[in-house]
Amino acid sequence: MAVKKKWGEDSETAAGIQMGPMIDCTFILLLYFVSVSTIDTMRISKDVVLPAAHAGIKEQDESGRFIVDIEWDAGQQEAIFKLGIQRIYEALDLVPLIQKTAKLYPRNFRVVLRVDKRVPYEYTQQVMAAVAQANVPNLMFSTTEADY
Repeated sequence: MAVKKKWGEDSETAAGIQMGPMIDCTFILLLYFVSVSTIDTMRISKDVVLPAAHAGIKEQDESGRFIVDIEWDAGQQEAIFKLGIQRIYEALDLVPLIQKTAKLYPRNFRVVLRVDKRVPYEYTQQVMAAVAQANVPNLMFSTTEADY
């Protein structure tokens, strides 16, 4: 007479899940998201003190943005133009960079100015003239919400 096995008893061929590849995939995804979030935070300067505004529109789509930071160096009494971590010495040097990037995003390209509230208006005018010379019709200013 044959011996019947109970359901769930161990058999000679046990099916198992390989954990090594799953752990590898988890670490790869973790590294990807950490690197992407680091790149995004390096695009803007932390030294810019944005002005406050009573009203504004929050951007929903962040693609196609060309972000220009204008910092104020109080010691030198001069404005510093930045693209991410790259320093630009003259506002008109932005023109070819803006034109080149605009070709990559022909549909929804726009320039976003993040201007320190201590920067005199003449420096903002220089960047606005560079944007106009690059023939870009969309220009936005970054602000913070006013605390009133």
